Amino acid sequence: MQHIKTYHSHCLRTAPDQPEIIIEGPVSGERLQQLTMHSKLDAFRRPKEQLEALIEIAELPEGRIILARDGVTIVGYVTFHYPDEIERWSQGHMQDLIELGAIEVADEYRSIGLGKKMIRLAFEGEQLENVICFTTEYYWHWDLETSKLTVWEYRQ
Repeated sequence: MQHIKTYHSHCLRTAPDQPEIIIEGPVSGERLQQLTMHSKLDAFRRPKEQLEALIEIAELPEGRIILARDGVTIVGYVTFHYPDEIERWSQGHMQDLIELGAIEVADEYRSIGLGKKMIRLAFEGEQLENVICFTTEYYWHWDLETSKLTVWEYRQ
């Protein structure tokens, strides 16, 4: 199976006096090693450990990391990889089934559409046209406190 990884990037400036945010990817493990994680990217692991996990994913043949960065600080990311072996989705051993595994944006960078922009960039240039991409995005992974949503509102 050929996993097409065509690098794309976009700049986002929310206001003239604000720093430029770069949305880019897929990025290599080597590139990720040059960056740092924002201290609030801690939904799944501590930031340093999450960066190590992102590097591992980026180095997988099917893995891809799309990120948003402010300078050399990663402020958001999206991961793509084969489904985890413990998930039912992996039982078919389909080479063309890719999971959009995680989406995370640091608190102070939310509400400017980074999640949506990172996902759009991931699909640019038809680079995922030869795979089935799915995501589960379980609500218990969502930051309902900061987003001020209740589980009931989310399910609606």
